[in-house]
Amino acid sequence: MRPLLLFLVAFGSVVTAIAADSTVVGAARSVHKGNLKPVRAELSAMWTFGIDADEFFKDYQLVLGGKSSGFNAPMGFSASLSTYQLGNASIGVMAGYYKAVVRENYNYDPLIIDTSFAPPQNITQDISLTCLPAMLTIDYYPYNRQFTGFVGAGVGLGAATFRWTETITSSQSIGARLGGERYNETHLVPAVMLRAGVSLGLDDELGANIRAAITMEGGYLYMPLAAPLFAKTADSFVAQTPERLQGMYKIQSGGLQLRIGFVLFIRPPAKTVGNS
Repeated sequence: MRPLLLFLVAFGSVVTAIAADSTVVGAARSVHKGNLKPVRAELSAMWTFGIDADEFFKDYQLVLGGKSSGFNAPMGFSASLSTYQLGNASIGVMAGYYKAVVRENYNYDPLIIDTSFAPPQNITQDISLTCLPAMLTIDYYPYNRQFTGFVGAGVGLGAATFRWTETITSSQSIGARLGGERYNETHLVPAVMLRAGVSLGLDDELGANIRAAITMEGGYLYMPLAAPLFAKTADSFVAQTPERLQGMYKIQSGGLQLRIGFVLFIRPPAKTVGNS
């Protein structure tokens, strides 16, 4: 009787061991279901160089005696969100913001060889160009590499707001000008972007659900604006002004852009299903 009891106990132990081993094997054979491709979220600081407003600033200097010859290189930011649906190509959206300004104060004493439109007066100029481009984007941006180069393009619309105010000291002289708001309008304009750069991953675990990277890129944004920017300014003179001041002035409100960004690759958690 005792040997039989020992046999049953041993048999039970073997069965338990086999069952446990089957559970481990089943776990090893689990499968993943669902989209494992990540979503890319990016936040960047950017600088825009070479905003083209040559025609405007030529008359700004000639007619108004201004000293500035162009806008500064404004710092702004951009944010984008995209998803990988075409292999290493991601499709998404991008929006940005930057504001270029000209602020200066000077004493203008027009000479006959210039314009002779008005007597000497002190003038403060406050000009700003605020740009908000929004685009659909496509990028070739391999997400499964720690360090990689990438290229991309975008197309969409931009909101460009041009605001111009002159503050002029009062004068009793004939032909003296009065200050005021010269232009303040927002225009919807086309926006086209090309870009290329490098991504430096901060985590070498490429299979992690969340990974981070630093990006550095250069690009070009084309965002043309055309508007009668000088019309009210021309009307502020008593003397007759050139007809061209009533016409349209073209400004390329985009330009060369340098971006430094922080990227998160967010991989949706996989659905794991084990064998039953």
